[in-house]
Amino acid sequence: MRQGIVIVSFGTTYSGTRHKNIEAITRQVRAVYPDAVIAEAVSSTIVRKAMKQRECIDALGTKDALEYMKSQGVTHVAVLPTHVLDGIENNRMKENIAKYESEFESVKAADALLARDEDYVNIAKALWESLKDEVGSRTLVLMGHGTEHAADSDYARIENVLREYSHHNIYIATVEGSVTIEDVIARMNADKADKHVVVTPFMLVAGDHANNDMAGEEDSFASKLTDTGYDVECIIRGIGEYPAVREVYMEHLRRVTEKLFAAGNGEAKRNGTLYGIGVGPGNPQLMTLEALNIMKMCDIIILPAVSADECHAYRIVEQVYDNIKNKPLVCMPFPMIKDEKKLEHAHMRIYETIKDYLAHGKNVGMLTIGDPGIYSTYMYMHRRAAEDDYNAHIISGVPSFCAVAARLGMALGEKNQEIHIIPASYDVKESLQYSGTCVYMKSGRILKELTDALAEQKAGGRAFEVCAVSDCGMPSEKIYRGLEEAMRAEGYLTTVIVKYSD
Repeated sequence: MRQGIVIVSFGTTYSGTRHKNIEAITRQVRAVYPDAVIAEAVSSTIVRKAMKQRECIDALGTKDALEYMKSQGVTHVAVLPTHVLDGIENNRMKENIAKYESEFESVKAADALLARDEDYVNIAKALWESLKDEVGSRTLVLMGHGTEHAADSDYARIENVLREYSHHNIYIATVEGSVTIEDVIARMNADKADKHVVVTPFMLVAGDHANNDMAGEEDSFASKLTDTGYDVECIIRGIGEYPAVREVYMEHLRRVTEKLFAAGNGEAKRNGTLYGIGVGPGNPQLMTLEALNIMKMCDIIILPAVSADECHAYRIVEQVYDNIKNKPLVCMPFPMIKDEKKLEHAHMRIYETIKDYLAHGKNVGMLTIGDPGIYSTYMYMHRRAAEDDYNAHIISGVPSFCAVAARLGMALGEKNQEIHIIPASYDVKESLQYSGTCVYMKSGRILKELTDALAEQKAGGRAFEVCAVSDCGMPSEKIYRGLEEAMRAEGYLTTVIVKYSD
């Protein structure tokens, strides 16, 4: 059996956005399926002609790509559409594929981006978490392509899921669908939406529609909103730039290849290795050379967040390793819930994705702030990989409490002093019985409870020194010395150090 994968997109004449979106997906597919024959197909005849005239690129159509698969002796073909909806373009692609069913032992297409219920939830999370910092309190308007096909109603569905997830005013207008920007403006006026608006594409690429129909000076989404009294900022970025969106595409492809390519997977294959990579507390200069070298060697980088922008570890790494943005990035947010059954289910879903990469011989690096061995979500994956006989290694990083102590110019422990490392989930009152040094990690959620308890201790005559640092080593770092200042500390990544004199 010879495996092949065809990646089908409508295409774009804008080479920059093609590289950031379509080619980013292709790079990720190549990394995961190194033994497969990979081909890109552009379904739009107009786009193919423009690419030929402007860039001298002979882009393949869907039929051309399938013919190429035949010429390479491929027997089993998986087709990955990058279409957002299962509309006209996607159905036309499926019709072309059906004509080639007799030419291969097996050929099967993956789903469009929005197909299953879970896709809507995952895409809503990916988009909002990637955009929320830029959007802030402003109204968000997404520009979809739109279609005469019945799938046009999917825009209303994803808008509702986005609103439910974000608890924010989000609207979707289309260029060629039933819901126009005029319709959305009328709704915004009725809702008394914030007059400051962010407009961005809900399309794979940010090409002609994004630059002209959305952000153009005349007869565009932006100009019509401005004419109606709204202050508009356009973010010209295709959704394929968001790693979490690309991961939904990859999950669709995996559903197909797990069965389609299974027949030829009997031969022995080299398994990949899982690395938990500690990147330190925040200052990129504290990241180790070993961590940097392992990242460069890894085929896939796992980010324990909904998006790269939301991942503290990624933001540390990108300051010293610019090329990480060109690595296949897979966003895997870990839920912060206490329900053990739901937590176990979520961890298993994440691990199954990682396991699939390992089974394909990929070296996978999961980034974590501080050190992977200290209250890190990585260890869930490490134990499961080890139980399944995969190689799993911990790449140590500088722990936050060590960096905080250094920043404060204090020793954590001397001579026979005890040192207690206490997570935010630990009972604060129980920790007050300890002597020596108490370090409260990621204490943002318990800061008031902790400082109130310390104030009671102080009123009762117990002597201690308390300091805190928020976002140690990051541009937003803040230092608090003494109990009074510590009471004003804030932020999830706040480390509190209490040194008792007794």
